[in-house]
Amino acid sequence: MDTETTVALIGAAAVAGTIVGTIVGARIQAGSGHAQAQAARDAAATAARASRESVLGERRRTVLAAYIRAADLCVDACARSYTSGSLEENDPAYKVFVLVQAEAELVSPSSMDGHLSALHDAVRNIWSTAHTWAPHGWAWRALTGLGGSGGPEADRARAVLERLRSPGGSGGPRTFAQLRAAHDELRQALEALPGLGPDLARSLLQDGDEPNRSLEERTWREQHYAEVRGGFIEAAREVLGTHET
Repeated sequence: MDTETTVALIGAAAVAGTIVGTIVGARIQAGSGHAQAQAARDAAATAARASRESVLGERRRTVLAAYIRAADLCVDACARSYTSGSLEENDPAYKVFVLVQAEAELVSPSSMDGHLSALHDAVRNIWSTAHTWAPHGWAWRALTGLGGSGGPEADRARAVLERLRSPGGSGGPRTFAQLRAAHDELRQALEALPGLGPDLARSLLQDGDEPNRSLEERTWREQHYAEVRGGFIEAAREVLGTHET
């Protein structure tokens, strides 16, 4: 092989080596670039998840706290109605509670569904019970207050109620005619009391049970609410990660 041919071959080999090195280097750089890009995407996704979890956690904390406050405020309003002689605060408080309930259902995990439902039922029962039994308590207190100033009409109304509630008066089956006669007698006795008012008279006509029945109904439902509330708080702490360590 002559010198020129040898030089040409050496030059060609050098050029080929350069080309191969360039290709391999480019591939290595490309692979490294893809890895870096993937790592950047993974880091961005992790940061996005962390940010979302942080925002959701804070939102849950805010809404669940508002939900408990709305429930407590509704229960307090209903409790006051037993002595205030008015139900006007009960409905607005319950409506606020129902609105916050809807928001709590949206932000809470499915593990909270049963606790949300139980707390709603407990508050609703307190609200509906107050509508029935608070006026019942007012009526009995009003009737008792008329004892000294209501004259014989008040004494007669109380006597009719007591007789209808006594074992001899209410025990055993009675015909429709007897029930109607007893109701008419009570209605006439209550209507003869101008100081009682039609709403309170209607409450006693609907239910002439013991005067402490309203207190019993209220107490039972408030105790049930306290139990349900305790379970809800424990579940919320689990979700929010605020259990003591």
